[in-house]
Amino acid sequence: MTSATAGPDAGHGEYPDPTLATFAGTLHSTKEMSDLELRRYLALLRRRWLLILLTVVVALAVGWSITPRTDSYTARSTLYIGSRTLESDQNDLSGDRALALDRLVVTFSVMIDSEPIAARAVDLTGEKVSAENLVGKTTTEPEPATQLLYIDVVDADPARAQALANGLADAFVEQIRDFEPGTATGGEGDVPVLPAYIFERARLPTVPESSGLIKNLVLAVVLGAGLAVAVVLLLDYLDISIRTPDDAERLIELPVLGVIPSLGTDVPVGAGGARGR
Repeated sequence: MTSATAGPDAGHGEYPDPTLATFAGTLHSTKEMSDLELRRYLALLRRRWLLILLTVVVALAVGWSITPRTDSYTARSTLYIGSRTLESDQNDLSGDRALALDRLVVTFSVMIDSEPIAARAVDLTGEKVSAENLVGKTTTEPEPATQLLYIDVVDADPARAQALANGLADAFVEQIRDFEPGTATGGEGDVPVLPAYIFERARLPTVPESSGLIKNLVLAVVLGAGLAVAVVLLLDYLDISIRTPDDAERLIELPVLGVIPSLGTDVPVGAGGARGR
């Protein structure tokens, strides 16, 4: 009784199926080519190590220079946005009404981050800052799926950040009441009848915001190294000079049969003969 084997023939050391032998040879050749390419790229990176190092250092310098070194503080005030026309029927707050409320919150967020409101906030607080500068320091963000709107002001002085955040909230509520006045008021934290109301005033921030220096430096190293590797590969692609037998095989796609060494210009002809001219 005979049994078939899938590996090489025990007696001859060859694959019984020529197709399997060809496939195994192809895999072996592909693996060797991959190893050669990997070694070539590693050698190329080692040869250009100075360029890679300089690029990474420049990227680190840029990341360091663009990162602010002064502490900044963020003060946040919170507004409640509600229109009487949307609150006329509390059981019908869906569909078109919910969409209208979302648009109202987004509209108010754009209105707050504008120079007219900023100018009024500067007048109310008496801070020595321009309206344009205050707009650049301000960020408005609605809380998803709610009627709350956040007003964030970033400044190097925590007390000024608090004053400006509250000033923006006061200025906007004052303006919006003139457009759509309500019929009732409440204390801080109460749900209002007015279309816009200060739900929470800004507190004095005590912890500075992160400058992001570590993140910027890590990103600079990654981008610098990637750019350096790309430049090295581009230079290698544009370089058509032949320095090694591997370069010749890669360019002409033919095997190298032999290598003639370079002996220089002064080569002795014989043991006692004259030197070549």
